[in-house]
Amino acid sequence: MLPSLAGAGPLLVTPQRHWDLVHTLRAVLDQGRAWLAEAGAAGVYLLAQEVPPFPERDDTDSELESRSQDALPETVFLHLMAEDNLALLPDDTPRGFVELSLRVGRRPWEARHLEFDCVQWHNIDIEAADGSVQRRRYPFLVYWMQKVRRRHKLPLHLTDVEVITRQQDHLRREFPQCFDPEGRPLSQRMLLFPTPRLSRANKFGERPYGSSTSRYWLEVWVDSVSQLVDEDGQDLDRSSVFPYAFRHTYAQLHADAGVPLEILQVLMAHQESSTTQIYYRVCHPRRVDAVRAIAAKYQFDISGGRLRARTPADDLADRAPAGVGQVPVPGGTCHAMNNVRADGHGCPVYYRCFSCKFFTTDFTQLPEVRQLRATKAEQLVRLEATYGSVLVPGPQGRANTELLRQELVQIDELISKCETDLGSLTEKDKATVEAWLHSRDRFLTVIPVAAVLAGRQQLAQPTIDPILLAVEAR
Repeated sequence: MLPSLAGAGPLLVTPQRHWDLVHTLRAVLDQGRAWLAEAGAAGVYLLAQEVPPFPERDDTDSELESRSQDALPETVFLHLMAEDNLALLPDDTPRGFVELSLRVGRRPWEARHLEFDCVQWHNIDIEAADGSVQRRRYPFLVYWMQKVRRRHKLPLHLTDVEVITRQQDHLRREFPQCFDPEGRPLSQRMLLFPTPRLSRANKFGERPYGSSTSRYWLEVWVDSVSQLVDEDGQDLDRSSVFPYAFRHTYAQLHADAGVPLEILQVLMAHQESSTTQIYYRVCHPRRVDAVRAIAAKYQFDISGGRLRARTPADDLADRAPAGVGQVPVPGGTCHAMNNVRADGHGCPVYYRCFSCKFFTTDFTQLPEVRQLRATKAEQLVRLEATYGSVLVPGPQGRANTELLRQELVQIDELISKCETDLGSLTEKDKATVEAWLHSRDRFLTVIPVAAVLAGRQQLAQPTIDPILLAVEAR
């Protein structure tokens, strides 16, 4: 504890900085011993045992991996992301840095060295469930990975872009000398979180804050957050909230939401899938199995007929002689033999799943079914607007429009049946299923999953965007 320069109280320092200050003070006193004696202060000294021990290596500044236990519980993460808690941070660089670190799950070094123009927008062709191709525009975070010395792109949610834009506007207001009249940085190497310490090397904001400074922001903020408890209602050890824990939390939350390993590997920018696996605990499959066991009792086909609940052994016994299994399709599962053997690429009816007898679904597919419903409703509106003003519909146009209307009716019936099944569950089963649906809805349906599938063939290509605020999650 050292006196604050402002005289308003003590100045908190990190253990590393505390050791540096006391060690330097002892060296200065020893070198100025003769001058102290002449000034009548020969009794001013520091013994070696009064210098605090050198702090142990801090995992927050390391690249240590295989520590999945560092992931914060989902309840703690959402509590930290709440607006009233983020408002406790100074509304400038500290808040921007901490909030963005929570959202994107990058390494501490990568977050501190983000460039000012770190957001790029790309057009991606997305194939919809009905086979049509739509071009959409997505934002991506472009950053340098010092650990493997290459660049990577991470898709962002629009709320993440807002955090970056807010920090850019703050820098333009605070450091106008670093920008031209049009608001562009004078240096292409200007950082998003530059240190305000002026030097010849930092004339245009090209030097980052030190790692100890960012840890200090986080420690002070976490100490000011009230009621930080884990999923069991126990007080959380606040020392478990450190910068690198955000990366493990990012991996754990996406794994819990059902993001496949190969996509999560691209998302984490790992060259080996084995590295990704050690970033999260394998606890989600047990929760998925519990939900699937409940949903197996409530499956139905497109005609609304209830299917008999089957065990995995029954399903395997049927598939062995017949060669018929199942393959995931938008909003449910397909049991057509040719399509299954072609791994979902052999549909003879052009993926008109909602009018096919081989299609089944249940309430675990609710988020995707709702998303499909919204997409098809948007297509119908565009068709009706075009045929009513620009084009004259022919037989095929009228058929497509009527087919979309019928599909919307069928989807509405499926959604109604799924919601009815959810309402008929016991309180215990309902809590299990709703917790899982809540997680899927937040981490899957609000992000461009199609962009993941379009770009996962290369590690440098876009993947999926990160976390949504707790307010939107509700």
